[in-house]
Amino acid sequence: MADKALICNLCNGEMREYTGPRYSRRLGGFLILAGVLCTLFWVGAVLGVPLFIIGLYMTGARRQLWVCKECNTAIERIDLAPKNCG
Repeated sequence: MADKALICNLCNGEMREYTGPRYSRRLGGFLILAGVLCTLFWVGAVLGVPLFIIGLYMTGARRQLWVCKECNTAIERIDLAPKNCG
């Protein structure tokens, strides 16, 4: 199936693979900064460390989509590879 082009259900255009951010990188950066500041000045590790970890996750999380070249419709990509049993 890797050689076949995916066709859009709405406009019959060709779909292409796209990998982009899952969450807003700006919000992730803000959470990292807030986590560092909380750890240094305010409430300490109770609030700062979880904010820092969530911010790191949000800036690094990726999303895999199929996007139509014609109408820009996007659908999630899933892996349909069979699992080896046994």
